[in-house]
Amino acid sequence: MRYSVMMKYIVIGWFLVFCTTIASGQSAQLIKGKVINKRTGEPVGFAGIHLLEADSWTTADKGGFFVIQSFYFQIITFEVHCLGFEANLGKYLVSELEPGLEIKLVPISYDMEEITVLAKNNNGIATSSVLESAAIEHIQPSSIADVLQLLPGNVSTNPDFTNAKKMLVREIATDDNSAMGAALMLDGAPVSNNANLQTFSTSKTDNSFSTTAGSGVDLRQFPMDNIESIEFVTGIPSVIYGDLTSGLVLVKTKAGYSPWDLKLKSDARTKQLNLGKGFKLKSNRNLNLNVDYLQYYDDLRSKYSGYKRVTADVGLSGNFNLHGAPFSYNIKLGLFGTVDNQKTDPDAMVPREKIESADKGMRLNTYGKWIPKLKLLTNLDYSFSFSWMHQRSNEERYRSLSGIQMVSTSMSEGENYGIFLPSEEFTTYTVDGKPVSLFFQLTGSKLFNFHKGISNKLLYGFDYRLDANYGDGQKFDLANPPFVSVARYRPRSFREIPALQNLSYYVENKFSAMIGQTIFDMQAGLRFNNFQSAGLFKTGLGFYPEPRFNIQYSFLSRRNNYVFDKMAIRFGIGKTFKSPPLIFLFPDKAYFDLSALNYYVGDPAKNISIINTQIFDTANPDLKPSRNLKLEAGIIFKIKDVKACITVFNEKLENGFGLNTNYLFLKYDQYLVENIPVNTKSDINVLDKVNVTIPATYQNPVNNQETQKKGVEFTFDLGKIQSLYTSFTIDGAWLQTKHVYSTIPTHFQPTGAAVTPILYYGVYPAGESKVSERLNTNLRMVTRVPKLRLILSSTLQTIWFDKYYFTEYEDVPMCLVFADGSKKAFTPDMRNNPEYARFVNVKSDSYYLQEVMPPLLQANLRLSKEIRNNMKISFFVNNFINYRPEYELKRTGSFVRRNPTMYFGAELKVML
Repeated sequence: MRYSVMMKYIVIGWFLVFCTTIASGQSAQLIKGKVINKRTGEPVGFAGIHLLEADSWTTADKGGFFVIQSFYFQIITFEVHCLGFEANLGKYLVSELEPGLEIKLVPISYDMEEITVLAKNNNGIATSSVLESAAIEHIQPSSIADVLQLLPGNVSTNPDFTNAKKMLVREIATDDNSAMGAALMLDGAPVSNNANLQTFSTSKTDNSFSTTAGSGVDLRQFPMDNIESIEFVTGIPSVIYGDLTSGLVLVKTKAGYSPWDLKLKSDARTKQLNLGKGFKLKSNRNLNLNVDYLQYYDDLRSKYSGYKRVTADVGLSGNFNLHGAPFSYNIKLGLFGTVDNQKTDPDAMVPREKIESADKGMRLNTYGKWIPKLKLLTNLDYSFSFSWMHQRSNEERYRSLSGIQMVSTSMSEGENYGIFLPSEEFTTYTVDGKPVSLFFQLTGSKLFNFHKGISNKLLYGFDYRLDANYGDGQKFDLANPPFVSVARYRPRSFREIPALQNLSYYVENKFSAMIGQTIFDMQAGLRFNNFQSAGLFKTGLGFYPEPRFNIQYSFLSRRNNYVFDKMAIRFGIGKTFKSPPLIFLFPDKAYFDLSALNYYVGDPAKNISIINTQIFDTANPDLKPSRNLKLEAGIIFKIKDVKACITVFNEKLENGFGLNTNYLFLKYDQYLVENIPVNTKSDINVLDKVNVTIPATYQNPVNNQETQKKGVEFTFDLGKIQSLYTSFTIDGAWLQTKHVYSTIPTHFQPTGAAVTPILYYGVYPAGESKVSERLNTNLRMVTRVPKLRLILSSTLQTIWFDKYYFTEYEDVPMCLVFADGSKKAFTPDMRNNPEYARFVNVKSDSYYLQEVMPPLLQANLRLSKEIRNNMKISFFVNNFINYRPEYELKRTGSFVRRNPTMYFGAELKVML
């Protein structure tokens, strides 16, 4: 971007700052209150209180009392948190507040009717869903991947640790770019996958081992029992969050007092043990401990493919006064290890073969707030994190060749002597990665009170991210490689790869005004990214501004109409960017080992192997960050006990990352072996040569992916039928996704169609696409029987239709490119020419048929029973009617089995 454009955005940002700082007439008041236990009436000590309008916070004392500073607003909102209780978010009319404000927290106990075991719409200015600890516990998840089914539009799946689990946000099927663009924030710091290089080669995409390199974070790594809440932001997030495109997940782990908590879980494939405890220390501090172990096998009868996970978390939290101003801190240390392996049965034909991916590492982060008594600073939020991992992917296998083959061990270009390999040999290779991530963020905010009922909050700050990999890289014996082909690979140390450094600045203005009996909220911000920063005004990838805008207008309430208790509309638009990860920025070189002389007579003293090695740099200097433009509108309303939230969205992700196939025509000299006497080793200097040309391919990173999403998400909370003790909720979504396989022309050359090499290739137009569409709903029925301390939730999931089709695509190339670089347009008469007809990508008559699957039902059940105050028993069963119909695909004639198999499990939780 040119500096003139960059300066325009900077001037706009500082203009917002100037307009805000000229405000005057600020005044303050003190609000006193008490936090109590709704069931017992006892005080809840050390609860955290956040007054949203004033952006001020405090902590209740041992007796539950608190005093908090506020400006003179007409309506104020308190957000109160305490471990072991449901979070309380309540709005209060200041004129109606009694001298002693009393906030009642609901303990997480099944004898309380208010316990929420479903995802809740945040109903804030940005579209998001929140899961609190009671909901997480009732779902009985083993990882974050299991809770995605509660998001509108997602469908339920069985727990599965066979393969890496990636984020699914407004998607019908998993997409690597969408998963990569879903930022996972753990306790205020991003969990980065930018330095993941666990692949045998960027030119080889069919890794045998499990990997998420060039994709999203593996959700299997994160157990759920130490998590207090999760918020899924699918709308336009605040500018403080960056390096994302599709969505944002905010995970908050437990902090505060809790009894010893022991959980045992078992199902058909999984065994899990979790132990946690929260200690109350002196000086208003808390110490939290959690240990988790999980073991999973695809088949318990044959334990040759499985997954294991061990995690340990320690957290220290508290607050104190720094120069007379409240200062909070949270220090989290997490240790983890996972093993994902596959091995052959010892009784199989090929013993000893094994594929294994093992990760271990640590995450350290600290975050908190400070309320300094400064004129231009109301709040200061800070976050610092450091993570280190040791990733080791290993494969031990037999390499089988069709006869004796020769390979090169040279790391440089030119002719070199090769070696001959036996037709079968046991090989090993390892990919050793040690990714390191560093994150630092400071966010300041200043609240201005223009007038009673009108507030303005200015937020500004910066963050810095560093991602590097210090692993040994790809390691294998060049004299005994795992693969043999013309396109060969070489060991490479990851330490040679430069680090990725991103520096971002942001400014945001939040405006709220009470206009009569209506409320208008606006959030407008600008994030300015310097990807691959080389300094404050120097960049390696470029400067990228991200404007984001959200408004919400609450224009109906019980006070100004007789029908709606509440009605609000909202609108948002914003742009987000995701930087390329290291695997796309610094790909492996392409090595080609060309057989110049292959003379094998079985005698090592007489065998001759000459290889011509050619090396090509596959890096793309024009690679750019991917970008997404989000547009959405929604309506929220409440009529008596019925609550509803409907959101319409449209997204377009461009410049997505992918690999493009490039064709080369390699020229080299081959030695003629006809004149070598039998059983002799001839001098190669006297042999005749002939120049040959052969085609070859390699892959390089490009911005060639595009995904267009649109849809409608909805949630209707229908209230409760008291006589049945049951509340009813309907949620779901209509989703349509268009995925463009390549937005740039593609190259193709048919194989096996000619005896001699084809010294030209076809260039095909961009735009081949697949469109997927689905409408699904979930009727969720939650039955609470407080006297029995029992919660039963049942879900009837209906996929009303599920369809996909491929758009019409030109089946002939635009032109042919020859070895000398010349081009020839592809004309209609060439379709019937035998020499060129093979370049016609003929589709079958059924290829463009629209595949529409009929409605599909699935019934799931979850039951949780509390035994006194120290024991809980839970049970779940998915697809308990075992309805799994077959569907015949029109396009292929093959059959697919729909719906997952019936699956069940149970867990026991003991609190001491």
